[in-house]
Amino acid sequence: MTAQAPATSAVAPQKAASSNAQGGSVNQAQLDAEKLAAQLRQQKADLNASQVLFDFDDYRVKPDYTDMLQKQAQFLKAQGLDKLVLQGNSDERGGAEYNLALGQKRADAVRKALLLLGAPEDRIETISFGKEKPKASCHEESCWAENRRVDFVHNDKR
Repeated sequence: MTAQAPATSAVAPQKAASSNAQGGSVNQAQLDAEKLAAQLRQQKADLNASQVLFDFDDYRVKPDYTDMLQKQAQFLKAQGLDKLVLQGNSDERGGAEYNLALGQKRADAVRKALLLLGAPEDRIETISFGKEKPKASCHEESCWAENRRVDFVHNDKR
């Protein structure tokens, strides 16, 4: 009976070592997943901070925004659960109805640019806030220029 005892004790350390190796890989996989999730959150925050600015009474997207729009489109293509809301805005000059329409045209123009860059059509929505969500509140050109914009809001479809 004593001959069998060493064989049993030799198997037990192997199982413990195997269990620790698996536990280590599970912990590493969890750490890797958390790191990827943090990178995704940061990337989404960076994309949400983006905006397209417009000239007075205009809704044409300037070529200066092509690189940023390309990054937005690539992110949407890569992230199947992501949905983008484009929020069109205007400055305070003009009537409420006019500014709502102008904000919508701006959001639609950015949407069209994203679609031309290959972004999935079914995951982009547009909305206009007109002059109701100013970014800057002074009553001069420097503030009005900041308020003539489209903001990007990324959300999970879940």
